Amino acid sequence: MRKSPFWFLVIALVLLSCSKVANDPDLEQAARSVEQMVAPLNAPRISFFVVLPNGTPRQFVSWFFSHMGAGDRPPVDDLLEFNQDELDDMRRSGMALSPKGMNYRHSRPDTTVQKQLVLKWDDAKGTVILEGYLDPRQQPAYTTSFKLPKDVVPGQAAQIIVQSNLELGMQFQSF
Repeated sequence: MRKSPFWFLVIALVLLSCSKVANDPDLEQAARSVEQMVAPLNAPRISFFVVLPNGTPRQFVSWFFSHMGAGDRPPVDDLLEFNQDELDDMRRSGMALSPKGMNYRHSRPDTTVQKQLVLKWDDAKGTVILEGYLDPRQQPAYTTSFKLPKDVVPGQAAQIIVQSNLELGMQFQSF
């Protein structure tokens, strides 16, 4: 029995369409850690809502890359910062951890870095856009977005820390 190349092509296409390429777990974890910063439990604790209570997504991205924003980023999932028991406790509690070695950029991918999460914004839609790249010369391997919450009431601790940081001359916008 002679096999037609057509059937081989059909079978290959069916197999390819059924196999789902999983997203890179580090890119997903990095995106989740950024989004968790503005989750209801965490939003009152970060400096963004103290310095920019009605901030836009563009201002959030600029804040994220500022000295003040860097201080509010989730801790890195790394044994150099924490011991194994501490990391296990943080994971069990659902705390968002930034993956070790993740590169964060804004606006567009950095062609000198392979794996990276790029933060963008759409002020008209009120969304922060997160694009994960495995290769900056290709399309994003992972994309998600989130809206900034409104009417966040900053906690007292966040207000005190921000006031001190501002008095020391710390910047809360990077661009």
